Amino acid sequence: MQQTKHQMRNIYKYILFFGILALLGFSREYLFVNINNQLYKLYYHNDSIQIPANLNFLTNYSYSTLYYGKYFLTILFFALYFVVSFLAVKFICTNKKITRWIVYIYALLLSLSIIAMGYNYLINNQLDGEEYTFSRWLMGIAQSPLVAFFTIATSKLYNSFNTNKI
Repeated sequence: MQQTKHQMRNIYKYILFFGILALLGFSREYLFVNINNQLYKLYYHNDSIQIPANLNFLTNYSYSTLYYGKYFLTILFFALYFVVSFLAVKFICTNKKITRWIVYIYALLLSLSIIAMGYNYLINNQLDGEEYTFSRWLMGIAQSPLVAFFTIATSKLYNSFNTNKI
């Protein structure tokens, strides 16, 4: 009976964090796609693309405000994914020390992304190019459930090996 309650509690934890990560992912995608649509409209003077009514406020901003605002939003979503991933690992994994790995992974992703963007801007004098693509790829990993899923799976595998040791 106690085992079943514990298993149900774990299932609820998984559902909760998967739901939060799904909502976060949908929100991020919805916002960024529509910002990109508004940027397209402004750049090409094309009014054929419709912005949803709940994001109509985007039409009040200039091209440069929206463009550079995406950098701020990237950091915001990076932070949100970090917090949710950290909490998911903390509440789902039995080994609480594994939460350190979330911190290390996110710090590494952010550091490498900053180095790539800094190099691209300071050395190449541009904000696009291969380094920008690499930086976006790193931020894509950080703004996804991959880090949390990988860490949780690794923790479960580690626990399984330790309990089956002879």
